[in-house]
Amino acid sequence: MKQAIAYIRASTNEETQKNSMAVQSEIIQRFAQSNGYTITATFIEYKTGGDDERQEFNKALQSSISNDCTLICWKVDRLARTMSIFSRIEAHLPRLRFAELGDIEPNIMVLGVLLGVGPLMRIKKSIRVKATYTTLKAQDPNKSWGNPRMVETATPVGLKVRKSNAREFNTHVQGIVSDLKRAGYCTLADIAVRLNQLGVKTRRGCDFNIHSLHRVLNYGV
Repeated sequence: MKQAIAYIRASTNEETQKNSMAVQSEIIQRFAQSNGYTITATFIEYKTGGDDERQEFNKALQSSISNDCTLICWKVDRLARTMSIFSRIEAHLPRLRFAELGDIEPNIMVLGVLLGVGPLMRIKKSIRVKATYTTLKAQDPNKSWGNPRMVETATPVGLKVRKSNAREFNTHVQGIVSDLKRAGYCTLADIAVRLNQLGVKTRRGCDFNIHSLHRVLNYGV
């Protein structure tokens, strides 16, 4: 068996991303087992991927170098979300493995594209928000920010918010299910059991079963 280090990261905190670490760990463990790796150490932290000075990340990288073993992450964006990190990992690409890409040395061009997605999306969002604010302000310098018809429009707005929340929740669960399928869980029954073991609940806080999971997976279809 080949030795490997696991690195797991989430951006915020355990309360708001309680499922993320468990899912990442599950995917990495399955990947390791399928490809002949033994995980000898796991480094976990809640830090933004835009910070190249993350303590646990640097410990994980240094540990893999010192012990001449592989460093496994779930996805590239779990390792980092900056192009600047490339200078730190360029010399060590042969020891990096990403479960989403398979048991191969990451292609330098693919890695560059994936590392650039995060910063690009943040920049585009910032530009869009600023441009919208500037345009609206230019059209009406006295524009009142907020909704003066709050009482009248509260019901339809509330319905829209609930639909948006439902869509976001279902999309989130669909993503977890997709990852579990890649990890080897094939049937709805097996996936429902694993979701419950990971602490992933329905929107009403109940355990998943085949029927509730089917509804989520077919939402919007």
